Amino acid sequence: MASNAGAIEQNGIPVPEEGTPEYEKMNKMARRAIPLTLIIFTLGILEQQAFGMIFVNIGKQLGTPGLAPLITSIPGIVLGIVCVIYGSLGDFISLKKMTLLGTWIFVAGSIIGFAFGPMNIWAVVIARVLQSAGGQVAGSVFLVLVSKYVSKAARVIYYQIFVAVFRFSAAIGVVLAGYVEAIDWRWLFAAAILAVVFIPALAKNLPDQHAKGARIDGVGFSLIGLFAGAVTMFFTNMNWFWAIASIVTLIAFIVYINKAKHPFITPSFFKNPAFILTMTVIFVGYFFSYTLNAGINAIGLNVFHISSAEVSNMLVWSILVAAVLGFCGPLIKKMGRTASIILALSFMGLGLIAIAFAIPYGKVAALAIAPCIYYFGTSFFYSPIVDTATLTVSAQESGRVLGLNDLIQAITGSIGVALFGNMMASGAMSGGSVAGVKAGQAATYANVFLVGGVIVLAALAIYIIFHKVIYSRAPKETK
Repeated sequence: MASNAGAIEQNGIPVPEEGTPEYEKMNKMARRAIPLTLIIFTLGILEQQAFGMIFVNIGKQLGTPGLAPLITSIPGIVLGIVCVIYGSLGDFISLKKMTLLGTWIFVAGSIIGFAFGPMNIWAVVIARVLQSAGGQVAGSVFLVLVSKYVSKAARVIYYQIFVAVFRFSAAIGVVLAGYVEAIDWRWLFAAAILAVVFIPALAKNLPDQHAKGARIDGVGFSLIGLFAGAVTMFFTNMNWFWAIASIVTLIAFIVYINKAKHPFITPSFFKNPAFILTMTVIFVGYFFSYTLNAGINAIGLNVFHISSAEVSNMLVWSILVAAVLGFCGPLIKKMGRTASIILALSFMGLGLIAIAFAIPYGKVAALAIAPCIYYFGTSFFYSPIVDTATLTVSAQESGRVLGLNDLIQAITGSIGVALFGNMMASGAMSGGSVAGVKAGQAATYANVFLVGGVIVLAALAIYIIFHKVIYSRAPKETK
């Protein structure tokens, strides 16, 4: 056993101080493990974005277009929940065991998808759930490794790399989805099986320290997951069973958090107007987030009659805009939270509306240029709205707020894609559009994007109207 001299404890785990021999040893291990975790994380994001792009194609091929949004929505809910869980577990349990288990789950999902996905849409959903749950471990472990075993001066560089990898992985996923779908989309699953190659190196270089004391509210997370799943299923096929299930699970969750000793979210959060309003802005603002790529793909396939490969070649430039602007932190800091959030939501909402009005002007305008407006806005939204959320509670509760932010983003995007995906598949609102599109499928897509744009602009209105309440608990200089 290595000596713990010169170490401090975080939740019972000794963490060596910078400059000590033990720190140098752990830093060396971390620098070897970090690129490996980034590779696994890259594969996970690639899979998420790729299947989010072509679930419409998969649904048609398997004869279940109405259920196709579940390929994105259900894994999205799971992803939101595990983000909160993993962030907590990383402070208590062995990073080695956590990463190895997650990687094996990721690989298992990939194998299931490759072997059984073409047979049944539920096999695709299950495979994507396992990929989402397993692949996210690498991202969470990356952040823990950096926060504990990388020097303070170098951490900001690693965090910027993390954001850049996320954005560029998304771009690669969109491009790859378009080309692979033209051959056989199950090869997307096969590509992710490569993660197994990195398991021996991860086992060798990851820390194996652990401590007692982790409190994971399994009941609370299960209830909120069941509620989100029931709501998603209701918006997918609109039947009474899922409506009743949504009400029952919501009531059970409310009762539970009022009775439990250590719920992951306490009733006091819901008595905090600043917190509730900020979460509302996040919920409404991200409602269309999972729908955009799939909607663009559907327009390309059914309006302009081009392949998903050609669609991805056009859409990828929008995502690259967001990737490059991911480094605009200094600009956001100079602008301030309020100006950045107003700019972000304005461009996000207007970008969706622009896509609807661009359809009559051709595929380049609708699939390449207009989406850039939306993605430009997203680059200015995440950081300031998360900072705003942490200001609504005490410093001791900020960790839970960060986790809840991830959870709400996943839930709202999942509900949105289930609702809008079903509308696009069923041809709703096809009688014509104020965007100048004739009746038919084009009208459906135009109207879906118009509704999405109005919803995002509603988030902007909520933010502006309740601005004073949202920042009522924040220091004046941070508003």
